[in-house]
Amino acid sequence: MNRNLSSTILDYLENSHNVNHRYKSWNHCFAAFGNSTLNKTELSLNLGFYLASWGMYRGSSQLLQKNYLVHEGAVIIIENYEKLRCGINNEVNEGNLDKLLLLINNLKMYYTSVNVTPTNTLISKILLGTLGCLPAFDRYFIEGVKSENFRFKSLNKKSLENLFIFLSDNKEELLDIQEKERINKGMFYPKMKLIDMYFWNHGYNTN
Repeated sequence: MNRNLSSTILDYLENSHNVNHRYKSWNHCFAAFGNSTLNKTELSLNLGFYLASWGMYRGSSQLLQKNYLVHEGAVIIIENYEKLRCGINNEVNEGNLDKLLLLINNLKMYYTSVNVTPTNTLISKILLGTLGCLPAFDRYFIEGVKSENFRFKSLNKKSLENLFIFLSDNKEELLDIQEKERINKGMFYPKMKLIDMYFWNHGYNTN
C-alpha cells in the first residue's frame, strides 16, 4: 500500500469540491460525454473548454488558432470506443491495452490532419476528460511519476503496461477512495482520474 496515496488524493479533492474551481472543468466534460442527448458540436464545446481550462490553449499552442469545432473529428473517434469509458461497473484494465493504443493512434492521426501537434499531453488529457481511461501525461504528472521512480511517462505500450501494474497494486486503496467520494459527495471518479490526481498533486507540490 502507498502510504501517501490517500492523503495526497484527498488533498486534491478538497479543492475540486469548490463549485467554481478550474478542477471542475474535468467533472463537466466527463459528465457531458456520458450524456447521450448531446450532439458532437456540444461535446466539442465541452471538450474545448476543459482543455483550455487545463492549459492546452496557451499562446504557443496550435489550438489557440482553432475554434472548438476542431474537436468534432476527435469526438467521432472517441464515440467509436465507448467501451473504454470508465464507470461504476466498468473500468479499463490491462486487457484493454491494445484498443487503448489504437485509440491513441487514431486521435494522433486526426489532430495531425488538422495541423495540431498531437502531443502526449494533449491526447492523454482528451482521454482523461472524455472516457476517464488514462491520466493526463502533463508536466506535473510526469514529475510526480519520476519522483517515485515509476516507469510510465509516455503513451507507448511498455509505459502503459507499467501504469496498469501500478493500478493493480493500488486497486483496493483507490477503490476505497472512490467509494467514499461516491457515497459522501455523490461523485464518481474513475481510478485513472484518481491516479492522475495523485501524481499531478505530488508533482505540483514538489516544485
